[in-house]
Amino acid sequence: MSEIEVEVKTVGDDRFKSFSVPSDSKIIDLLEKLEQQPEVVVVKRNGKIISEHEKLKDGDKLTIIPVVSGG
Repeated sequence: MSEIEVEVKTVGDDRFKSFSVPSDSKIIDLLEKLEQQPEVVVVKRNGKIISEHEKLKDGDKLTIIPVVSGG
């Protein structure tokens, strides 16, 4: 199986980091690799929030944003 490269940054980071993942990976697979829980983050690709079930594409630039709640 071939791999693709995606770039990821989290809120608070000023740079993207590159990751290699299998070509059939979904957002949820990447979150697992990064030890991020999908219940407490949202992921943006090209400025749009996407589902954790979306398939990753080679060259994707993703931003992981923690969801803040409370009161």
